[in-house]
Amino acid sequence: MIWQQYAKTLTEVLKLDGSIVAVSYTFDPPDVKRPKACRGCFALDKAHQGETIVLDAENSSCGGGTWHLGLGDPPQGKAGEGLKKFLVHGEKLAMSYAVFHRMMVTASPPPKDLASHIVMAPMDSAQLEPDVAVFYVNPEQACRLITLHAFFTGRSPKAEMIGAHCHMAVAYSLVTGEVNVSFGDWTARKMTGTPKDVLYVSVPYCHLPGIVESIPRCTAGTAEERPFSDYMSG
Repeated sequence: MIWQQYAKTLTEVLKLDGSIVAVSYTFDPPDVKRPKACRGCFALDKAHQGETIVLDAENSSCGGGTWHLGLGDPPQGKAGEGLKKFLVHGEKLAMSYAVFHRMMVTASPPPKDLASHIVMAPMDSAQLEPDVAVFYVNPEQACRLITLHAFFTGRSPKAEMIGAHCHMAVAYSLVTGEVNVSFGDWTARKMTGTPKDVLYVSVPYCHLPGIVESIPRCTAGTAEERPFSDYMSG
């Protein structure tokens, strides 16, 4: 499967630790043991560490994540009120309900009703073609990956860097087709124990062939740089 080879090539060239995460939306998930309950951010981490995790509306245990990943509706009534109070007064990630509202309405929408299941798997062994590939990288690896993407496109990522981790790492790139660079949200980083030097680059699958093809042609990949003086004689 070609995406498995992409993963092996990119892991070797960029010297990545852990697995690239293949995120696939499907109505026909693989027959693997499912966790009874799992948050989206933990599912990403488990896939990065080598497990295959299947999420659906039943076992997605974070109400916000279920909403942001498109597996359910946003919390309503008392649950919605409680979520807003928690974000403003508990997590203290927004100074007011108005700021929280602004965060939500200016962000891309979730992929509601796209599919019944989300599979997060190590891409080098994933059985389903990814919709989004999530890279756990340090700043240098992120720089190389973004440069490889720009080699053919000449485009800068239109990053979305605030909101829920699962929104930034998965849903935004899936819905918009944009490569994203994000840090995860502060609470998710603390809960999952994310190392200080790790950030996330999320790549819609349609961009991966070009990134891999650019590797031997770009110095962010394996191409050899020629000195400036070679082009200044005569």
